[in-house]
Amino acid sequence: MSTNKNLPVVLITGCSSGHGEALAKLFIKNGYPTYASARKLESIEELKKLGCETLQIDVTDYDTIHKAVETIEKTHDSVGILVNNAAIGIMTPMETIPMEEVKKQYETNVFGLLAMTQAVLPKMRKAGKGRIVNIGSSGGEFTTPGGGIYQATKYALTSMNDAMRAELEPFGIYVSMIQPGAIASKFAQNGAVLGYKEKGPYQELMLGINKITSAAVKKGAPGTWTPEQVAKVSFKAATKRKPRARYRPGFVAKALIYTRLWLPYRMWDKMFMNMMLKQGKKIKQNQG
Repeated sequence: MSTNKNLPVVLITGCSSGHGEALAKLFIKNGYPTYASARKLESIEELKKLGCETLQIDVTDYDTIHKAVETIEKTHDSVGILVNNAAIGIMTPMETIPMEEVKKQYETNVFGLLAMTQAVLPKMRKAGKGRIVNIGSSGGEFTTPGGGIYQATKYALTSMNDAMRAELEPFGIYVSMIQPGAIASKFAQNGAVLGYKEKGPYQELMLGINKITSAAVKKGAPGTWTPEQVAKVSFKAATKRKPRARYRPGFVAKALIYTRLWLPYRMWDKMFMNMMLKQGKKIKQNQG
């Protein structure tokens, strides 16, 4: 597929499936010179066939970040649009989450995202224009049982995004954040709920969390968006002349954020704990 050399160059992380893959397809369809990246090049072969350039980027490996950006900047003045999409998610209680899993989430969702952004900024700033779209989560505005660490990384992203937005606008660089709710994607379906099969003090809670999250990210579930629907929002944020600071695709994302604002903390806790424990007890009883 041919691209328009007058359009800004796009770099997207985490394109092996879901939102990242859908967004890369949307950009290339609209003629943007698009670099799709993933940890494993073989996972984005289809995007290459569609006309995307492909790069190997593991955001926790800073050498891969710098090599990829250097590759782009050899043939283009700068990255014009950066979409920070790569992320991982692990759900488990604070007491039982292994520290290695905590580190992995922060290294990918926070440190890697910042390193990726820092790598493209010097040339983008010199160009006097650019877009950065950070893919966050509605969970960057509230916390639910089992989601403490994953949502903490999204809180961190919310703060970093706001700082970037203020600091970079004087250089002609617009920063936006996408905060979706449930997305029917491999990322969501593969998001690990650790310990739900193990006996222990949190087993009922984890069984409930696994049941609810699995149901929420199934295609066609009420309030769940497809990766393609969210990609359209991200594309708009990246290409609109004056993008909004935040986009919250879907009713569920908005409803949860505003419910959290108005509901007292302990009522919020009770609402989620009751719902999750009820599901967990039912599953445990059925298991005998």
